[in-house]
Amino acid sequence: MGKRLLLICGFIWVLFSGQTQDIQYSQFYAAPLYLNPALVGTAAQHRANFNYRDQWSAIPGTYVSYSASYDLNLEKSNSGIGFLVSRDQAGAGGLATTTIGGVYAYNLKVNRNMAFRPAVGINYGMRSVDVSKLKFGDQLLTGGNTSVGSNVFNDQVGYMDINAGGIFYGNEFYAGYSVYHLNSPNNSLLGQESIIAARHSVQIGYRLPMRRTVRREIVRSITLAVHYKAQGEWDQFDVGGYLFVKPMVFGIWYRGIPGLKSYKPGYQNNDAIVLLTGVHFDRFKFAYSYDITISKIWANTGGSHELSLIYEYSDPKKGRRRKLNQLACPQF
Repeated sequence: MGKRLLLICGFIWVLFSGQTQDIQYSQFYAAPLYLNPALVGTAAQHRANFNYRDQWSAIPGTYVSYSASYDLNLEKSNSGIGFLVSRDQAGAGGLATTTIGGVYAYNLKVNRNMAFRPAVGINYGMRSVDVSKLKFGDQLLTGGNTSVGSNVFNDQVGYMDINAGGIFYGNEFYAGYSVYHLNSPNNSLLGQESIIAARHSVQIGYRLPMRRTVRREIVRSITLAVHYKAQGEWDQFDVGGYLFVKPMVFGIWYRGIPGLKSYKPGYQNNDAIVLLTGVHFDRFKFAYSYDITISKIWANTGGSHELSLIYEYSDPKKGRRRKLNQLACPQF
């Protein structure tokens, strides 16, 4: 009963309060276009990303999120282009948000070892709800299959969304900032005003190569990263890193802001410990992570599962020219 009550309360709060939050990926580095539009085109040439998240899997009608993106490095024009599709389904009531859009970034060489990439993206979003899966007060009283209360809902609403970002990077270091929902879109299903709060994100990371081949390929490294995100009154840090020993990857992360912020007295901002394992094989990268919930609701959630798959392809001849003429792009 406690799990169902937790889900129902969360669904009602999201539906009526308008305090929506974007998808939160633990493997944020594996969803580059969702993390920062400036990361579009930072692979050697072609890249496709697929992400899946099952949040609080022990709760009936769990929160499930999907993303898929493709981006291309346009080396001759110092640019990157790409598109991203994402969908977030919240709870058993069929409340879902779907977005699709395009991203463009331009690469500015600062000096021999550093570069800066500004970017902009435009999305179309659609928020919808399956009213047939909801139960209203008059249905509970009469036992009927339809409700007068359902007439106040719009089945779906569409809106335009604008985002921007930038990243400053060298061979092994990067620092970026991104902001989504710059135009304050309205996604209310009740014909009222429900403004999506801007989502701000700061990313800082450093990769320490530990072993290279004679061709300078990195086969062992440690990457450390900090990711700060804020949306409305909600904010958190992701702090951690991962060890790469070709072909395996192992990672651990902490999410929260312990001791510095609480959402209310007695409720500290502690969310999860994230454990990750993955493998790099030729053109493919695959990873699985599990969120161990450490907040007060840990007993009811069952944690969260996340999968990512990355496919990269580049023409070997163009790749050789690129190594001679361009900076290395940040690795995630």
